[in-house]
Amino acid sequence: MCGIFAYLNYNVDRERRYILQVLFNGLRRLEYRGYDSAGIAIDDSSAKCNSNSNSTPPPLVFRQEGNIESLVKSVYKEVEETEVNLEDRFGTHAGIAHTRWATHGEPAPRNSHPQTSGPGNEFLVVHNGVITNYEVALIHSE
Repeated sequence: MCGIFAYLNYNVDRERRYILQVLFNGLRRLEYRGYDSAGIAIDDSSAKCNSNSNSTPPPLVFRQEGNIESLVKSVYKEVEETEVNLEDRFGTHAGIAHTRWATHGEPAPRNSHPQTSGPGNEFLVVHNGVITNYEVALIHSE
């Protein structure tokens, strides 16, 4: 079982700090759906993007074993240790959050969602349930 929450603002200016608070509050309301690990993904700041490039930075992904408050503490600790600016503003932004009750695989960040396509986070997914044919899906994705 799990809880999935998404937040999208379109043409409404919001600070990253506000976006994180909305995602965390959404997870808190869903914590009864899963309490052993959680994760979120948010858009990265365009300020980190190379000014000579048209590329968009990959999403930021945070995953943590434990309850929602463990995730919150982990995210803010990582933000302090990096160049992530909580005051960055986004006119359009998509964020997704997931809380997990482990039914398959141990409670651990690697089993928490969002699951990513790799280090570049080009593709993210959250889901509810067990994907029993994951080996076949991996073959088709390569």
